[in-house]
Amino acid sequence: MDDLVEEIRALRGEVAAFKTREQFPPLMTPAQTADFLSKSEEVLYLWRKERTGPPFLHVTSRSIFYDRDEVLAWARSHRVETQ
Repeated sequence: MDDLVEEIRALRGEVAAFKTREQFPPLMTPAQTADFLSKSEEVLYLWRKERTGPPFLHVTSRSIFYDRDEVLAWARSHRVETQ
């Protein structure tokens, strides 16, 4: 029974990841990334400045993009497991 529960949880995670990929483009603007992470653009700016946030692409001085899959991997790396 526990195996079935774990399998269902894994499938739910895969479905959620698929929905996320469908809603957001592969390269996201700071505004899209802020929406993706439920943060403000100001927080993303501070994270870029402090180099503590998700990896980003600095194409020009006014063009910054975030790779959706890298942002998701970064967010997952900050997961806190509860018991």
